[in-house]
Amino acid sequence: MEYNAYEILGLTPSATQEEIDARYQELRAKYQKDRFLPGEEGEVASEKLQQLEVAYRDIAIQREEQKQTADFQQDSDYTEVQELLEKNKLDEAQAKLDARLTRDAEWHYIQSILFYKRNWFLESKKQLELACEMEPDNERYKQSLAKLTKILASNTISPDQLRSNSRPIDNGPSVGANNGTCTGSYCADCVLCNMCCNCCQCMGSGC
Repeated sequence: MEYNAYEILGLTPSATQEEIDARYQELRAKYQKDRFLPGEEGEVASEKLQQLEVAYRDIAIQREEQKQTADFQQDSDYTEVQELLEKNKLDEAQAKLDARLTRDAEWHYIQSILFYKRNWFLESKKQLELACEMEPDNERYKQSLAKLTKILASNTISPDQLRSNSRPIDNGPSVGANNGTCTGSYCADCVLCNMCCNCCQCMGSGC
């Protein structure tokens, strides 16, 4: 017969943690008392007490693994953040990123897009570099970094915009050259459009 920790407690996997704890305490008290009974009855109670302890431990491990798996799956899905970026809701997108438990390569990639949309170009480049360091074989990250490096080396961004070397305080919405673009150049924006995950709101039009 296949081992089932929940059956030993007389519960199902849908039981709440409170129900599991209460049932464990109830059975534990009973078996601890019954194990002192004479003969086979005491032996059975001792065996059941041991089985109860193992089952309770296994359920705790199983539930922790399930929680970690759920947290990882939730944390690896950036759909909601990308939707906020597409709507240009940068503060909300940043809050979602900051709240994440893990900061994998994709996290830094998305953060680079957000910084780019704020016109924080050096910060955007740093985040892309981190993403490439974490996943050096990711072509999407490498191509985006190459495109951004090309833009930074061009004359499309003013020197004043390149002076920031740390994450600045957001003092409100920023714009490129007051012409509806991020960099001040429609063509420069088009060069980086692949990086922006279809966030075309940052561009007024194509080249």
